[in-house]
Amino acid sequence: MSPRSSLPLLGVCALLQLTACDDPEPQPPVDTSPRTVRLMQTSDLHTNLFPWDYFTGKADPQRGLSKVATLVKQARAENPDCNLLIDTGDTIQGTPLGTYYALVDNAPQHPMAVAMNELRYDAMALGNHEFNYGLGVLNKFKGEASFPLLGANIRHSADGGEAFTPYLIKDVCGVKVGILGLVTPGVTTWERPENIPGLRFDDPLETARVYVPRMRQEGADVVVVAIHSGPDKQPTGSASNPASWLADYADPTKWADRGNLPGENQAVQIAQQVEGIDVLLTGHTHQPIPKMLLKNGQGQDVLLIQPNRWGSHLGLVDLSLVHADGRWKVEGKDSRLVEVNASVQQDDRVTQLTQGHHDTTLTYVSAKLGTTRAAFPGGYAARYVDSALADLINTVQEQAAEENGHPVDFSLAALFTDEGMLPAGDITLRDAYSIYIYDNTLYVMEINGSILRRALEHNANYFAQWNPSAPPDASKPESAKVGNVQNYNWDLYSGIEYGYDLTKPVGSRLTHLRFQGADVRDDQSFRIAINNYRASGGGGYSMFKEGTVLWTSADGVRDYVARYIQSHPNLAPNDVNTCNFSLTPDLYGYYFQASLGPVKCSAP
Repeated sequence: MSPRSSLPLLGVCALLQLTACDDPEPQPPVDTSPRTVRLMQTSDLHTNLFPWDYFTGKADPQRGLSKVATLVKQARAENPDCNLLIDTGDTIQGTPLGTYYALVDNAPQHPMAVAMNELRYDAMALGNHEFNYGLGVLNKFKGEASFPLLGANIRHSADGGEAFTPYLIKDVCGVKVGILGLVTPGVTTWERPENIPGLRFDDPLETARVYVPRMRQEGADVVVVAIHSGPDKQPTGSASNPASWLADYADPTKWADRGNLPGENQAVQIAQQVEGIDVLLTGHTHQPIPKMLLKNGQGQDVLLIQPNRWGSHLGLVDLSLVHADGRWKVEGKDSRLVEVNASVQQDDRVTQLTQGHHDTTLTYVSAKLGTTRAAFPGGYAARYVDSALADLINTVQEQAAEENGHPVDFSLAALFTDEGMLPAGDITLRDAYSIYIYDNTLYVMEINGSILRRALEHNANYFAQWNPSAPPDASKPESAKVGNVQNYNWDLYSGIEYGYDLTKPVGSRLTHLRFQGADVRDDQSFRIAINNYRASGGGGYSMFKEGTVLWTSADGVRDYVARYIQSHPNLAPNDVNTCNFSLTPDLYGYYFQASLGPVKCSAP
């Protein structure tokens, strides 16, 4: 072959070599082996960072995100490459730590953002209490968090546009997991309008109908609904028994209504009615729900879980996935709660990062406010009698209303916890906060006698029906109440005279109702002091929504309590205590008089 004739051949070889060099390297096959995606959940942390009760000034080994952090890291180590950490709201409010870093010193990075960033949260669904301090505080927290705050049903009032990120689709070890965030629409009922300007809160069920198909269309292999809302019913049996949560939800003998506001708790309805959901991570109802299995319209199982409140549990959901027909499919699902207890240690890193915030809060709540000449007992001993403690709160509310130009005829208040009380002697901010642990604001409302009478009858639902021939255990005062009715749903009134016969069935227990010595008429008009939660129908008191709101406070009732104690040195129970209600049988005498001795209002 001549040199000339060889040139074309060399050119072809060079071209072939160049083409071969441009070819990409052979790609390894996609790993389609079965795998498990783990979801880790917290909810209703309410700024409980440390295992500490700021209201009692005592350690509590069964709470705190710094302890949950240890469980998170253990759970991640068990499934290191395929996991997500999600919170379902009510995160930045609830303890004096939350109050301090919202209202006293909001300049530093929020301690909850510090801790949650360290734990590498993937997303957080907004809760109703996120709005308690207004959008300025919330948006600052949003900017400090390294994870998105989700709320698909929170919309701009003007144009219906999305006010927060609605959902997130995240690649987790090759699986696309979609997380839709929803919040109870009760926000508009409970929250002051100035804290949610320009926002509306749409129906979560209808919102899920829109977004779940959209997430599937965008390639989500798994759809998780992170919702600050829970089941609208609870087991008639022991809610602490995991088996009770697996009962057929349609069986009326197994479930009792929670007394919700309309649409407040729709988690079950969303699971049953919206196709395409695999898991609901729920919150709001403050219950440990290890597992509920619900059927959707296509007969598929939807798993629901809730990890209680205050960092008492870490929720774990394990999803088994297989690859078929070009996509990942959930083949199995399971869930459980891991309890925070004395054996769980605080995580060193989270503790180190937030110790200063905790110490600052301890100093804040230890400030002396005033003094008392005698103790104001709390708990059941104060609920089962017309107590000085409840009358103190009512006196505070009445004075606050009058000072703001809205004098009232009477007031009502609840004792939220068993621990809240005022000792004899020096009173600190912590003591004052202990008797009013929530950030409720004060309303003045106009209602009529019919509303009042119905509210009082509903109030008596707190108590079980008394059988005189077989009375409950005299050593267990909690046995007199209905187990699933919260203490904050038993109101104590001042300014009216009323009584109950607890041997009667629910709905017919009110024995008398008088105002200034005369029987109350249904058409009689009253002005009352009431907190925002109850005024909006919270706790099943929907009759109050028929009233007219005349004034709302900018400050919380808790702050009014602190100011009253500060401005009334040497406060004594007799300064505020009046006798105006009775219970038959006399529960105070039955349960407490032998051990605590007589009190002024034991027999009104």
